[in-house]
Amino acid sequence: MTFTSRLLRKASRKAVTSSTPIDSNLRQPGSTSVVSAATPQSGSVNSDELSTKTHQPATAPRIPALDGFRGFALFWMLAYHFVFSVHIHYESWLMQTFKKAGYFTWTCMDAFFLLSGYLIGGILIDAKDSPRFFRTFYIRRAYRILPLYLVILTLNYLGPMAWHLLRGGPELFSASEVPLWAYLTFTQNFWAAFGKTETFTMVVTWSLAVEEQFYLTMPLLVRKLSRSRLTYVLAAAVVCAPLLRVLLHYALRSGVEAQWALMPCRADSLSLGVLCALLVRTPHLWNALLAKRNLVYWAWAVITVPLLWLQFKQYNYASYAIIGPGYSLATLFFTCCLLVALTNQDGWVSKFLGSRPVVELGILSYCIYLIHLPVVEACRKVLGLRFGSQTTATNLGGLLLGALLFYVIAKLSWRFFERPLLRRGHAYKY
Repeated sequence: MTFTSRLLRKASRKAVTSSTPIDSNLRQPGSTSVVSAATPQSGSVNSDELSTKTHQPATAPRIPALDGFRGFALFWMLAYHFVFSVHIHYESWLMQTFKKAGYFTWTCMDAFFLLSGYLIGGILIDAKDSPRFFRTFYIRRAYRILPLYLVILTLNYLGPMAWHLLRGGPELFSASEVPLWAYLTFTQNFWAAFGKTETFTMVVTWSLAVEEQFYLTMPLLVRKLSRSRLTYVLAAAVVCAPLLRVLLHYALRSGVEAQWALMPCRADSLSLGVLCALLVRTPHLWNALLAKRNLVYWAWAVITVPLLWLQFKQYNYASYAIIGPGYSLATLFFTCCLLVALTNQDGWVSKFLGSRPVVELGILSYCIYLIHLPVVEACRKVLGLRFGSQTTATNLGGLLLGALLFYVIAKLSWRFFERPLLRRGHAYKY
């Protein structure tokens, strides 16, 4: 059971049946362009520009595989929430094996944070000497993150009134131990870290808080440090993050939540992303990697072996094997995946990630990330009211109806709300 699973169970104990998805993330969801933020909260195509120097892996303003990388991470998250975290005991050996095979889909947050570090790090490194460095960066981020987030936050506080009209009670918008000002200042992850209950509709937003805290620290580091010193600081963060997770796990009563939700504890994923951004902007290192790109495939295969073992043993996110090396191994796995896509853009990984459905999922990831849980749960509640009770059939029907609904909402949001705001934000130049 993951951290968000526990939050969801606390936030919706009365509302969610045993077959209701348990939430986590993320998170995660900037934009899906080569330069925009990579968590689900960032999803967009063509949302930021990336300078494309000759030694960089990109020769165009956008690499579709990076959009797809986020889209695939979002797919993993949806699979975890609605399939692999559902507490159903299967008698069939085949179904048990299938569920066990998908157990590690909860690591999608590491993929989101890695890509965020890569894309945001790339923006900051390219614009380091701009006289409008901080102003342009924060204005663009505000245009990307805040409007949709504030809409969801407003609906969260208006929701109980609408929900009462459905005679379903206020459980979906259950009382929160996290105050409004925490959501407005993106500090809700601190409350989550100490085991406080979040309302069901906002439970995934802890990862946005992690992102925003990353936005506060990384621009300053990039601006003030030389590349060599920045590399040392990032490498130290990669090494120290697992140690910090272990320390908090044993030092705090809520250590399990803290090691999941606090930004310094996820610094290895974010920092590895920025290191990748530095790598593609260092000509001799990037060219050396291109010359021996097969080594990335071998490293990917080697890292996969211990991850498969951890998955087979069914270690959860509260176990020492995960808290220490597990998170970092997952991040290294996704790092290799990212580098494979960048070093061989004609390979099967890039072609898969650059396929239209996967790319589109990445484009719509921010909105889907924020609304998928409440939309699906609302559909389940409505069907339960319509047919007298919530059953396996109404839950499955609610999932299918909710998936269609959150896709349509995200599509409309991107076309008429998010993309126009992104274009307005890009009027501010570095």
